[in-house]
Amino acid sequence: MPRCLAALSVMLVLAVLPGCKGDPKTPEYWEKRLSGAKRADGRIQVVESLRTSGNLQEGFLPMLHARLAAEKKPEVKAALARAIGDLKSPTSLEPLQAALDPSSADSETALANKELAAVLGRLGDPKAAPALVGLLRNRDNYTRVEAVQALGLLRAPQAVEPLVQIASSDDNETFLQKKAIEALGRIGDAKAVPMLMRMLTKERPGTSYYAESALALYQVGTPAADALLAAMEGRDAELKTWVQQHGVHPASYAMKGAQILGYLKDRRAEASLLKQLSFTDSNAQVQVLVRMQSAEALGRMRATAAVRPIAALASEEDPMVRAAYVRALVLLGGRDALPALEKAAGQGDWYAREVAMRAVAMLGNAQEQPLFTKWAQSEPALAAKECQEYGGDGCDNPEALGLKRGETILRYGKVLEAAKACSADPGCWAQKLGDKEPRIVERAALELGRTGNPQHAAAMAGRLSEKDPETRAALVQALDWMVGDSKESAAKAREALPKIEAQLADEKGNRTFADVNEDLRRLAFRLERA
Repeated sequence: MPRCLAALSVMLVLAVLPGCKGDPKTPEYWEKRLSGAKRADGRIQVVESLRTSGNLQEGFLPMLHARLAAEKKPEVKAALARAIGDLKSPTSLEPLQAALDPSSADSETALANKELAAVLGRLGDPKAAPALVGLLRNRDNYTRVEAVQALGLLRAPQAVEPLVQIASSDDNETFLQKKAIEALGRIGDAKAVPMLMRMLTKERPGTSYYAESALALYQVGTPAADALLAAMEGRDAELKTWVQQHGVHPASYAMKGAQILGYLKDRRAEASLLKQLSFTDSNAQVQVLVRMQSAEALGRMRATAAVRPIAALASEEDPMVRAAYVRALVLLGGRDALPALEKAAGQGDWYAREVAMRAVAMLGNAQEQPLFTKWAQSEPALAAKECQEYGGDGCDNPEALGLKRGETILRYGKVLEAAKACSADPGCWAQKLGDKEPRIVERAALELGRTGNPQHAAAMAGRLSEKDPETRAALVQALDWMVGDSKESAAKAREALPKIEAQLADEKGNRTFADVNEDLRRLAFRLERA
């Protein structure tokens, strides 16, 4: 019996050995494995094993191209396309295009077309554009989405017209429309601007296209700014007619135009934005939104002429509205707004007072330090009074609430200690970027951003993953100023682009960073095009 077992073991080893022959670092080894796999799922497994083996290199391409051309199963074609795409070789353009089947929309072929389109986009060769444009007519939406995204990556001008048609047609899924808008932004062709302007305010049940359209207009740049200015100032007769026909509020473009022009920092809009700070409307909410967006835009532009009119609005009772004006004053910088902010810090409820105190910390110096001690000492009595009148969180123990708020005020006061130590010294403020107190980091970022000194651009870019959203917002805004002011700053900050893109992908869908990451996305675009 033992002899039989030994003989059987030898036979099994001999049976296995032929499959182990060959060098896995050679195309011939993998070609043999692919030929030996009779089932489609077996060939897919071989391809995926090759991709993860560490052996895949450019010398494998002739074999992979030949296998792609000969393969009949779409799902295997998809796997081969992924492997070919890993190598990103210009020689793969023709084989990949030849493998497309644009007329078919069955699920298996759609999978292959989708993978092939994605690889063609990553390949980066503009010659792939005609084949991808052909896929836009495919009946499978997933294939169309992948073709749309690929055309955006290629920045293909010949795709503008069909993408405009996709984006503006309600016959298409909203997701496909949004992807078409995003692709048009990446392409950056002025011919898309009229459609993008309409999509800013267009809505379908449960869907707004504003975010995608606003980013796309930002990416188009100057031609979009021309259109936004004309719309905001009421000079676009065609758009005005469209607005009336579709029941869009006439002030929509005053508000949304202001916001995007602020992102673009187009100084041509300054006079109109200053005028809009006194905008009036029968709808109080519309009125305040136009004013708020105009103030924010002027802050982003660092339009010093806006300090006085915005300071006049800083005592607004509503804490959220006041916060918008106060934030604009902080971005504008300088000491001229401090008297109005000091006044606002003594008016309204805690939330309204707090934003004003915080702004004083962002703009003041040693001269304002005694104010924070005074405010902290007064807060317990104010908290007790508010609790008695309105109630609210923490009012079960008004004394503890007042002391807690006082501690918050004193922490704001510490920002002025940093201001006293650093004054106008960029090197000192650069060291403060590593401080544990978020508000000190916030002020340091803004101080450095206003200097435009490229020496600190890399350090700023390295802090963009800051977990405090408001601190991150200050870092992004300050670095955006630096990038706009200096090509050297842009070059230094651009080194962080891969990290920024990975961060945006990782935080996609994270509501904590949703707003600030829109600013970060615009900054990433500027760095990419720098």
